[in-house]
Amino acid sequence: MELEFALDGVETDEAYPVRIADCGLRNTARGDARPTKTPNSEIILDWSPMVEAILADVQRGVSVGIISAKFHNALAEAIVAVAKRAGQNRAMLSGGCFQNRYLTERAVRRLQAEGFRPYWHQRVPPNDGGIALGQVVAALRQKE
Repeated sequence: MELEFALDGVETDEAYPVRIADCGLRNTARGDARPTKTPNSEIILDWSPMVEAILADVQRGVSVGIISAKFHNALAEAIVAVAKRAGQNRAMLSGGCFQNRYLTERAVRRLQAEGFRPYWHQRVPPNDGGIALGQVVAALRQKE
Protein backbone atom coordinates (compact mmCIF):
# COMPACT_ATOMS: atom_id res chain seq x y z
CA MET A 1 0.00 0.00 0.00
CA GLU A 2 2.88 2.33 0.73
CA LEU A 3 4.14 1.95 -2.84
CA GLU A 4 0.69 2.75 -4.18
CA PHE A 5 0.45 5.85 -1.98
CA ALA A 6 3.91 6.94 -3.18
CA LEU A 7 2.44 7.27 -6.69
CA ASP A 8 0.54 10.42 -5.73
CA GLY A 9 1.19 12.99 -8.45
CA VAL A 10 3.72 10.85 -10.35
CA GLU A 11 3.11 10.17 -14.03
CA THR A 12 5.40 8.10 -16.20
CA ASP A 13 5.11 5.32 -18.74
CA GLU A 14 8.57 4.00 -17.83
CA ALA A 15 8.66 0.44 -16.55
CA TYR A 16 11.33 -1.78 -15.10
CA PRO A 17 12.37 -4.77 -17.21
CA VAL A 18 10.87 -8.18 -16.52
CA ARG A 19 12.12 -11.17 -18.49
CA ILE A 20 9.53 -13.66 -19.62
CA ALA A 21 10.37 -17.19 -20.69
CA ASP A 22 8.06 -19.65 -22.34
CA CYS A 23 8.80 -23.10 -21.06
CA GLY A 24 7.40 -25.78 -23.29
CA LEU A 25 6.67 -29.34 -22.40
CA ARG A 26 9.27 -31.94 -23.36
CA ASN A 27 8.08 -35.19 -24.88
CA THR A 28 10.52 -37.55 -23.18
CA ALA A 29 8.88 -40.59 -24.77
CA ARG A 30 10.02 -39.35 -28.19
CA GLY A 31 13.30 -38.08 -26.79
CA ASP A 32 12.65 -34.48 -27.89
CA ALA A 33 15.44 -32.17 -26.80
CA ARG A 34 13.52 -28.99 -27.58
CA PRO A 35 10.40 -27.97 -25.70
CA THR A 36 7.07 -28.02 -27.49
CA LYS A 37 5.06 -24.86 -26.89
CA THR A 38 1.37 -25.33 -26.23
CA PRO A 39 -1.32 -23.04 -24.78
CA ASN A 40 -0.71 -24.91 -21.51
CA SER A 41 3.06 -24.35 -21.48
CA GLU A 42 4.48 -22.76 -18.38
CA ILE A 43 5.31 -19.07 -18.46
CA ILE A 44 8.04 -18.00 -16.09
CA LEU A 45 8.56 -14.38 -15.05
CA ASP A 46 12.14 -13.53 -14.12
CA TRP A 47 11.99 -10.61 -11.70
CA SER A 48 15.77 -10.30 -11.27
CA PRO A 49 16.26 -7.56 -13.93
CA MET A 50 13.58 -5.48 -12.19
CA VAL A 51 15.08 -5.98 -8.74
CA GLU A 52 18.53 -5.00 -10.03
CA ALA A 53 17.12 -1.89 -11.73
CA ILE A 54 15.23 -0.88 -8.57
CA LEU A 55 18.39 -1.24 -6.48
CA ALA A 56 20.30 0.85 -9.01
CA ASP A 57 17.60 3.56 -8.87
CA VAL A 58 17.71 3.56 -5.07
CA GLN A 59 21.49 4.00 -5.14
CA ARG A 60 21.12 6.89 -7.61
CA GLY A 61 18.61 8.57 -5.31
CA VAL A 62 15.60 8.26 -7.63
CA SER A 63 12.42 9.27 -5.81
CA VAL A 64 10.22 6.60 -4.26
CA GLY A 65 7.31 7.87 -6.38
CA ILE A 66 9.17 7.25 -9.65
CA ILE A 67 10.40 3.85 -8.45
CA SER A 68 6.85 2.95 -7.46
CA ALA A 69 5.42 4.02 -10.83
CA LYS A 70 8.06 2.06 -12.76
CA PHE A 71 7.41 -0.97 -10.54
CA HIS A 72 3.63 -0.85 -11.04
CA ASN A 73 4.07 -0.25 -14.77
CA ALA A 74 6.34 -3.30 -14.96
CA LEU A 75 3.66 -5.43 -13.34
CA ALA A 76 1.07 -4.18 -15.84
CA GLU A 77 3.44 -4.91 -18.74
CA ALA A 78 4.07 -8.40 -17.38
CA ILE A 79 0.31 -8.97 -17.26
CA VAL A 80 0.01 -7.92 -20.91
CA ALA A 81 2.95 -10.12 -21.94
CA VAL A 82 1.48 -13.16 -20.18
CA ALA A 83 -1.93 -12.48 -21.76
CA LYS A 84 -0.30 -12.39 -25.20
CA ARG A 85 1.37 -15.74 -24.61
CA ALA A 86 -1.84 -17.31 -23.34
CA GLY A 87 -3.42 -16.88 -26.75
CA GLN A 88 -6.83 -15.79 -25.48
CA ASN A 89 -8.59 -12.50 -26.15
CA ARG A 90 -9.93 -12.26 -22.59
CA ALA A 91 -7.92 -11.59 -19.46
CA MET A 92 -9.22 -12.04 -15.91
CA LEU A 93 -7.75 -9.85 -13.17
CA SER A 94 -8.47 -11.12 -9.68
CA GLY A 95 -6.79 -11.40 -6.30
CA GLY A 96 -5.80 -9.07 -3.52
CA CYS A 97 -3.20 -7.20 -5.58
CA PHE A 98 -6.05 -5.79 -7.65
CA GLN A 99 -7.22 -3.80 -4.65
CA ASN A 100 -4.44 -1.53 -5.86
CA ARG A 101 -6.29 1.02 -7.97
CA TYR A 102 -3.28 2.14 -9.99
CA LEU A 103 -2.29 -1.42 -10.90
CA THR A 104 -5.84 -2.38 -11.84
CA GLU A 105 -6.47 0.72 -13.96
CA ARG A 106 -3.08 0.50 -15.65
CA ALA A 107 -3.46 -3.21 -16.42
CA VAL A 108 -6.99 -2.71 -17.77
CA ARG A 109 -5.88 0.20 -20.01
CA ARG A 110 -2.83 -1.65 -21.31
CA LEU A 111 -4.81 -4.83 -21.98
CA GLN A 112 -7.47 -2.87 -23.86
CA ALA A 113 -4.81 -1.04 -25.86
CA GLU A 114 -3.41 -4.43 -26.93
CA GLY A 115 -6.84 -5.68 -28.04
CA PHE A 116 -7.74 -7.77 -25.02
CA ARG A 117 -11.03 -7.78 -23.20
CA PRO A 118 -10.13 -7.49 -19.52
CA TYR A 119 -12.45 -8.51 -16.71
CA TRP A 120 -11.94 -7.26 -13.17
CA HIS A 121 -13.85 -6.88 -9.94
CA GLN A 122 -16.25 -3.98 -10.09
CA ARG A 123 -18.99 -4.81 -7.59
CA VAL A 124 -17.34 -7.43 -5.39
CA PRO A 125 -13.92 -6.92 -3.80
CA PRO A 126 -11.06 -9.01 -5.26
CA ASN A 127 -9.89 -10.25 -1.88
CA ASP A 128 -11.48 -11.73 1.26
CA GLY A 129 -14.80 -9.96 0.68
CA GLY A 130 -15.17 -11.77 -2.63
CA ILE A 131 -14.21 -15.07 -1.05
CA ALA A 132 -16.78 -14.53 1.72
CA LEU A 133 -19.48 -13.78 -0.85
CA GLY A 134 -18.57 -16.97 -2.71
CA GLN A 135 -18.83 -18.95 0.51
CA VAL A 136 -22.29 -17.52 1.17
CA VAL A 137 -23.43 -18.44 -2.35
CA ALA A 138 -22.01 -21.96 -1.95
CA ALA A 139 -23.75 -22.39 1.41
CA LEU A 140 -27.06 -21.21 -0.04
CA ARG A 141 -26.76 -23.64 -2.95
CA GLN A 142 -26.08 -26.55 -0.59
CA LYS A 143 -29.16 -25.59 1.38
CA GLU A 144 -31.43 -25.97 -1.70
